Amino acid sequence: MTGQLNVLVTGASSGIGRATATEFAQRGHRVFAAARREEVLADLAAATPNLQAVGLDVTDEDSVRRAWAKIEASTGGAGVDALVNGAGFALTGPVELLAGRDVQRQFATNVFGVMTMTRTVLPAMRARGSGRIINISSLVGRTSFPFMGVYGATKYAVEALSDALRQEVAGFGLKVVIIEPGFTATSIGEAGDGHGLAGQEIPDAYAAQVARGTRYLAAQIAKGIAPEQVAATIVKAAEHPNPRLRYVVPASARPLIALLTSLPGSLADKAKQRALRAS
Repeated sequence: MTGQLNVLVTGASSGIGRATATEFAQRGHRVFAAARREEVLADLAAATPNLQAVGLDVTDEDSVRRAWAKIEASTGGAGVDALVNGAGFALTGPVELLAGRDVQRQFATNVFGVMTMTRTVLPAMRARGSGRIINISSLVGRTSFPFMGVYGATKYAVEALSDALRQEVAGFGLKVVIIEPGFTATSIGEAGDGHGLAGQEIPDAYAAQVARGTRYLAAQIAKGIAPEQVAATIVKAAEHPNPRLRYVVPASARPLIALLTSLPGSLADKAKQRALRAS
Protein backbone atom coordinates (compact mmCIF):
# COMPACT_ATOMS: atom_id res chain seq x y z
CA MET A 1 0.00 0.00 0.00
CA THR A 2 1.41 3.37 -0.99
CA GLY A 3 0.92 6.97 0.09
CA GLN A 4 -0.26 8.15 3.46
CA LEU A 5 -2.37 5.52 5.18
CA ASN A 6 -5.08 5.86 7.79
CA VAL A 7 -4.13 3.28 10.40
CA LEU A 8 -5.95 2.08 13.52
CA VAL A 9 -3.74 0.44 16.14
CA THR A 10 -5.41 -1.16 19.16
CA GLY A 11 -3.50 -1.82 22.36
CA ALA A 12 -1.45 1.33 21.77
CA SER A 13 -0.94 2.21 25.42
CA SER A 14 2.27 0.18 25.80
CA GLY A 15 4.65 -2.39 24.35
CA ILE A 16 4.28 -3.47 20.75
CA GLY A 17 1.10 -1.45 20.21
CA ARG A 18 2.64 1.82 21.36
CA ALA A 19 5.81 1.20 19.36
CA THR A 20 3.72 0.39 16.28
CA ALA A 21 1.59 3.52 16.53
CA THR A 22 4.75 5.60 16.89
CA GLU A 23 6.48 3.93 13.93
CA PHE A 24 3.51 4.48 11.61
CA ALA A 25 3.28 8.15 12.61
CA GLN A 26 7.00 8.71 12.17
CA ARG A 27 6.73 7.31 8.65
CA GLY A 28 4.11 9.93 7.80
CA HIS A 29 0.95 7.89 8.18
CA ARG A 30 -2.16 9.10 10.00
CA VAL A 31 -2.60 7.02 13.12
CA PHE A 32 -5.55 6.39 15.40
CA ALA A 33 -3.88 5.03 18.52
CA ALA A 34 -6.46 3.20 20.61
CA ALA A 35 -6.46 2.09 24.23
CA ARG A 36 -9.05 1.46 26.92
CA ARG A 37 -8.06 4.66 28.71
CA GLU A 38 -7.50 7.51 26.27
CA GLU A 39 -5.62 9.55 28.88
CA VAL A 40 -2.69 7.09 28.93
CA LEU A 41 -2.02 8.13 25.33
CA ALA A 42 -2.01 11.87 26.02
CA ASP A 43 1.78 12.16 26.14
CA LEU A 44 2.18 10.12 22.95
CA ALA A 45 -0.42 12.16 21.06
CA ALA A 46 1.10 15.45 22.25
CA ALA A 47 4.60 14.45 21.15
CA THR A 48 3.71 12.72 17.88
CA PRO A 49 2.43 14.53 14.78
CA ASN A 50 -0.17 12.60 12.75
CA LEU A 51 -1.31 10.63 15.81
CA GLN A 52 -4.74 10.89 17.42
CA ALA A 53 -5.59 9.15 20.68
CA VAL A 54 -8.84 7.16 20.76
CA GLY A 55 -10.51 5.61 23.79
CA LEU A 56 -11.50 2.09 22.78
CA ASP A 57 -12.06 -1.13 24.73
CA VAL A 58 -12.03 -4.07 22.32
CA THR A 59 -14.11 -6.14 24.77
CA ASP A 60 -16.94 -3.58 24.82
CA GLU A 61 -18.94 -3.33 21.59
CA ASP A 62 -20.48 0.00 22.61
CA SER A 63 -17.00 1.41 23.15
CA VAL A 64 -15.94 0.12 19.74
CA ARG A 65 -18.97 1.69 18.06
CA ARG A 66 -18.33 5.07 19.68
CA ALA A 67 -14.67 5.02 18.72
CA TRP A 68 -15.41 3.94 15.16
CA ALA A 69 -17.94 6.77 14.75
CA LYS A 70 -15.19 9.25 15.70
CA ILE A 71 -12.74 7.64 13.26
CA GLU A 72 -15.29 7.69 10.44
CA ALA A 73 -15.99 11.37 11.14
CA SER A 74 -12.26 12.13 11.08
CA THR A 75 -11.78 10.31 7.76
CA GLY A 76 -14.88 11.58 6.01
CA GLY A 77 -16.49 8.16 6.19
CA ALA A 78 -13.57 6.40 4.51
CA GLY A 79 -12.54 4.40 7.58
CA VAL A 80 -8.99 3.08 7.76
CA ASP A 81 -6.60 1.56 5.26
CA ALA A 82 -5.03 -0.73 7.85
CA LEU A 83 -6.10 -2.23 11.15
CA VAL A 84 -3.47 -3.55 13.54
CA ASN A 85 -5.09 -5.81 16.12
CA GLY A 86 -2.54 -5.27 18.85
CA ALA A 87 -4.70 -5.29 21.99
CA GLY A 88 -3.96 -8.31 24.14
CA PHE A 89 -2.19 -9.74 27.15
CA ALA A 90 -0.67 -13.03 28.23
CA LEU A 91 -2.28 -15.00 31.02
CA THR A 92 0.23 -17.47 32.42
CA GLY A 93 -0.08 -20.41 34.78
CA PRO A 94 -1.10 -24.09 34.82
CA VAL A 95 -4.39 -24.77 33.05
CA GLU A 96 -5.85 -26.42 36.16
CA LEU A 97 -5.24 -23.44 38.41
CA LEU A 98 -6.27 -20.44 36.30
CA ALA A 99 -9.53 -18.79 37.39
CA GLY A 100 -12.40 -19.09 34.94
CA ARG A 101 -13.04 -15.34 34.94
CA ASP A 102 -9.41 -14.70 33.98
CA VAL A 103 -9.57 -17.26 31.16
CA GLN A 104 -12.75 -15.63 29.87
CA ARG A 105 -11.12 -12.20 29.98
CA GLN A 106 -8.14 -13.61 28.06
CA PHE A 107 -10.36 -14.87 25.25
CA ALA A 108 -12.54 -11.75 25.32
CA THR A 109 -9.50 -9.57 24.67
CA ASN A 110 -7.25 -11.71 22.49
CA VAL A 111 -9.85 -13.45 20.32
CA PHE A 112 -13.28 -11.85 20.48
CA GLY A 113 -11.70 -8.39 20.52
CA VAL A 114 -9.91 -9.22 17.27
CA MET A 115 -13.19 -10.40 15.75
CA THR A 116 -15.09 -7.30 16.88
CA MET A 117 -12.50 -4.91 15.48
CA THR A 118 -12.20 -6.84 12.22
CA ARG A 119 -15.95 -6.88 11.67
CA THR A 120 -16.06 -3.16 12.39
CA VAL A 121 -13.52 -2.09 9.77
CA LEU A 122 -14.33 -4.62 7.03
CA PRO A 123 -17.44 -3.03 5.46
CA ALA A 124 -15.61 0.21 4.57
CA MET A 125 -12.56 -1.70 3.32
CA ARG A 126 -14.71 -3.99 1.23
CA ALA A 127 -16.64 -1.06 -0.27
CA ARG A 128 -13.36 0.66 -1.16
CA GLY A 129 -11.79 -2.51 -2.56
CA SER A 130 -8.59 -2.18 -0.53
CA GLY A 131 -7.38 -2.60 3.02
CA ARG A 132 -5.13 -4.58 5.27
CA ILE A 133 -5.77 -6.37 8.54
CA ILE A 134 -2.69 -7.21 10.57
CA ASN A 135 -3.18 -9.60 13.47
CA ILE A 136 -0.61 -10.00 16.23
CA SER A 137 -0.19 -13.67 17.07
CA SER A 138 2.86 -15.20 18.76
CA LEU A 139 5.32 -18.04 18.48
CA VAL A 140 3.04 -19.82 20.94
CA GLY A 141 0.32 -19.60 18.33
CA ARG A 142 2.25 -22.31 16.51
CA THR A 143 3.63 -24.46 19.34
CA SER A 144 2.47 -24.63 22.96
CA PHE A 145 4.64 -24.28 26.06
CA PRO A 146 3.88 -25.21 29.67
CA PHE A 147 2.06 -22.48 31.65
CA MET A 148 1.14 -20.66 28.42
CA GLY A 149 -1.65 -22.99 27.35
CA VAL A 150 -4.53 -20.55 27.67
CA TYR A 151 -2.59 -17.68 26.11
CA GLY A 152 -1.41 -20.05 23.37
CA ALA A 153 -4.99 -21.18 22.77
CA THR A 154 -6.03 -17.60 22.05
CA LYS A 155 -3.15 -17.20 19.61
CA TYR A 156 -3.94 -20.52 17.90
CA ALA A 157 -7.45 -19.11 17.47
CA VAL A 158 -6.10 -15.88 15.97
CA GLU A 159 -4.04 -17.94 13.51
CA ALA A 160 -7.10 -19.96 12.44
CA LEU A 161 -9.33 -16.89 12.13
CA SER A 162 -6.68 -15.08 10.10
CA ASP A 163 -6.13 -17.98 7.72
CA ALA A 164 -9.85 -18.27 7.03
CA LEU A 165 -10.42 -14.52 6.79
CA ARG A 166 -7.54 -14.12 4.36
CA GLN A 167 -9.28 -16.43 1.91
CA GLU A 168 -12.72 -14.93 2.49
CA VAL A 169 -11.70 -11.34 1.69
CA ALA A 170 -9.02 -11.90 -0.96
CA GLY A 171 -11.58 -11.39 -3.74
CA PHE A 172 -12.37 -7.92 -2.38
CA GLY A 173 -8.78 -6.72 -2.71
CA LEU A 174 -8.06 -7.04 1.00
CA LYS A 175 -5.07 -8.72 2.62
CA VAL A 176 -4.69 -10.35 6.03
CA VAL A 177 -1.26 -10.68 7.62
CA ILE A 178 -0.17 -12.55 10.76
CA ILE A 179 2.74 -11.28 12.87
CA GLU A 180 4.38 -13.88 15.11
CA PRO A 181 6.70 -12.21 17.64
CA GLY A 182 8.97 -14.14 19.93
CA PHE A 183 9.50 -13.09 23.54
CA THR A 184 9.51 -9.29 23.66
CA ALA A 185 11.25 -7.12 26.24
CA THR A 186 8.07 -5.70 27.70
CA SER A 187 5.55 -6.60 30.36
CA ILE A 188 3.94 -9.93 29.51
CA GLY A 189 0.79 -8.82 31.30
CA GLU A 190 0.44 -5.41 29.67
CA ALA A 191 -3.34 -5.21 29.55
CA GLY A 192 -3.96 -6.33 33.12
CA ASP A 193 -2.83 -8.96 35.57
CA GLY A 194 -0.98 -11.28 33.23
CA HIS A 195 0.06 -13.64 36.01
CA GLY A 196 -3.12 -15.60 36.65
CA LEU A 197 -1.80 -16.97 39.95
CA ALA A 198 -1.15 -13.62 41.64
CA GLY A 199 -2.19 -13.84 45.28
CA GLN A 200 -3.15 -17.49 44.94
CA GLU A 201 -1.75 -20.31 47.02
CA ILE A 202 0.02 -22.80 44.76
CA PRO A 203 -0.65 -26.48 45.53
CA ASP A 204 2.51 -28.40 46.46
CA ALA A 205 2.06 -30.61 43.41
CA TYR A 206 2.63 -27.59 41.15
CA ALA A 207 5.01 -25.51 43.25
CA ALA A 208 8.29 -26.61 41.68
CA GLN A 209 6.90 -26.43 38.13
CA VAL A 210 5.45 -22.97 38.65
CA ALA A 211 8.73 -21.71 40.10
CA ARG A 212 10.68 -23.02 37.09
CA GLY A 213 8.12 -21.64 34.67
CA THR A 214 8.19 -18.22 36.30
CA ARG A 215 11.99 -18.09 36.13
CA TYR A 216 11.97 -19.24 32.50
CA LEU A 217 9.45 -16.64 31.37
CA ALA A 218 11.24 -13.85 33.24
CA ALA A 219 14.56 -14.82 31.67
CA GLN A 220 13.11 -14.98 28.14
CA ILE A 221 11.40 -11.61 28.48
CA ALA A 222 14.52 -10.01 29.92
CA LYS A 223 16.53 -10.99 26.85
CA GLY A 224 13.64 -10.56 24.41
CA ILE A 225 13.56 -8.43 21.30
CA ALA A 226 12.63 -4.75 21.45
CA PRO A 227 9.00 -3.81 20.70
CA GLU A 228 10.35 -1.45 18.05
CA GLN A 229 11.68 -4.43 16.09
CA VAL A 230 8.22 -5.93 15.93
CA ALA A 231 6.73 -2.53 15.08
CA ALA A 232 9.08 -2.12 12.11
CA THR A 233 7.91 -5.47 10.74
CA ILE A 234 4.25 -4.53 11.19
CA VAL A 235 4.72 -1.28 9.28
CA LYS A 236 6.58 -3.15 6.55
CA ALA A 237 3.64 -5.56 6.26
CA ALA A 238 1.24 -2.63 5.93
CA GLU A 239 3.26 -0.76 3.33
CA HIS A 240 4.40 -3.65 1.14
CA PRO A 241 2.25 -4.14 -1.97
CA ASN A 242 2.40 -7.92 -1.63
CA PRO A 243 3.12 -8.83 2.00
CA ARG A 244 3.85 -12.32 3.26
CA LEU A 245 1.08 -14.29 4.91
CA ARG A 246 3.17 -14.53 8.10
CA TYR A 247 6.13 -12.67 9.55
CA VAL A 248 8.17 -14.29 12.32
CA VAL A 249 10.02 -11.74 14.46
CA PRO A 250 12.92 -12.17 14.80
CA ALA A 251 13.46 -14.13 11.59
CA SER A 252 16.08 -16.18 13.44
CA ALA A 253 13.22 -17.89 15.31
CA ARG A 254 11.93 -19.57 12.15
CA PRO A 255 14.17 -22.66 12.49
CA LEU A 256 12.98 -23.15 16.07
CA ILE A 257 9.34 -23.05 14.99
CA ALA A 258 10.07 -25.44 12.12
CA LEU A 259 11.84 -27.83 14.49
CA LEU A 260 9.24 -27.82 17.25
CA THR A 261 6.32 -28.18 14.83
CA SER A 262 7.94 -31.00 12.84
CA LEU A 263 9.30 -33.12 15.71
CA PRO A 264 7.10 -35.91 17.11
CA GLY A 265 5.13 -34.46 20.01
CA SER A 266 6.99 -36.47 22.63
CA LEU A 267 10.37 -35.18 21.46
CA ALA A 268 9.15 -31.58 21.26
CA ASP A 269 7.82 -31.92 24.83
CA LYS A 270 11.20 -33.17 26.06
CA ALA A 271 13.00 -30.25 24.41
CA LYS A 272 10.69 -27.76 26.12
CA GLN A 273 11.03 -29.48 29.49
CA ARG A 274 14.82 -29.36 29.21
CA ALA A 275 14.62 -25.62 28.57
CA LEU A 276 12.47 -25.17 31.68
CA ARG A 277 14.77 -27.25 33.87
CA ALA A 278 17.74 -25.20 32.74
CA SER A 279 16.14 -21.96 33.90
